[in-house]
Amino acid sequence: MTYIKINFSSNFEDEFQKVADEIFHLVRPAFRNYECIWRPNVDVYESADEVIVLADMAGLNKEDLHIEVARKQIKIAGIRKAIHLLRNARYCQAEILHGHFERNVVLPAPVDAKSAAASYADGILMVRMNKLPASKAHRVSISSKK
Repeated sequence: MTYIKINFSSNFEDEFQKVADEIFHLVRPAFRNYECIWRPNVDVYESADEVIVLADMAGLNKEDLHIEVARKQIKIAGIRKAIHLLRNARYCQAEILHGHFERNVVLPAPVDAKSAAASYADGILMVRMNKLPASKAHRVSISSKK
C-alpha cells in the first residue's frame, strides 16, 4: 500500500499542489510531464562578513538565470527547458520538473547589493554578498541651556 504524507508547512498552496500531483502521478506516471512552475532548493549561509546563497539549478544554462539582490532579499528566476531525448517516446516515469521558476529569499542580514558576485558550476548557483556594517549607536551630547 502506498501512503501519501501531507505536511502543511508555511506555504499551503505549494504543499497542496505537490500532494495533488502525487495523487495523479500514482494513477498515471506520465502525468508530471508538463511545463509547470517549480521551486529549486536553496541554502542560505551567514558568516561574520558575508551571506552566501546556494541554489540547485541542475540542467540550466547560466544564460537562463536572472538574479536580483536587494538589501534584505534575493530573487533568483529563470526557466529550465524540457529535455527531449527521443521522439515519440512513452514516458514510464517523469519527475524532472521544467518550466519557469522564481525564488524570493529573505536574507538573514542586510547586504551590500553592489558587492554581489555569482558563480555557476556543476548545477549549483552560488551568490556571495558582503554584509552591511551593523549600525552603531550614535552618542548625543547634552548641552546645558543658559
